[in-house]
Amino acid sequence: MKKLLPMMLAALAPSLFASPMPEKAELLATNTVIARFDGYTDIPCRFMTADCPDKCDHATKVANFTVLSNEHYAKPGKYGDDKAEVGSVVMVDIKKPTPGQNDRYVFDLVDTLQPGDTVCLTQDHYYVNTESAAYPVRPVTKMEKVEKPANAPEVPAAVPATPIQPRMMPGRCAR
Repeated sequence: MKKLLPMMLAALAPSLFASPMPEKAELLATNTVIARFDGYTDIPCRFMTADCPDKCDHATKVANFTVLSNEHYAKPGKYGDDKAEVGSVVMVDIKKPTPGQNDRYVFDLVDTLQPGDTVCLTQDHYYVNTESAAYPVRPVTKMEKVEKPANAPEVPAAVPATPIQPRMMPGRCAR
């Protein structure tokens, strides 16, 4: 029993220290997948507001994971993300805090990963409805490094070779 207690506490730690989810958040779907870490993608600001690009905080950095297998999927209602298929990509924002996610735990674990490492991750899909806004939130509620399953298919990396380009500002023509 003494050996099991630290393991049980370690499994609970990510959920105990997660940032709070807003009160009106509805769980739409949950996906638990075995995925391969493929590296990072920088997503630049898209110049959509007057604060761009200096004060907007739109630019971000995401960690890309290619799904090797789906271990568990649940969609309790009509809406929500579809089941993550083999070869699809799960993106985890590693620059901005996400409600319902223990950011420090996730960011620290992603920092230790090398391209090609395999993880088991659970990503939930919530729909948050506040007085001023309604928006989706996709926190990673569990992430742990695992060994690649022997029966995992060889899936090519789906990370874009070039960074995502910003869209043109409205009213400007391309030259």
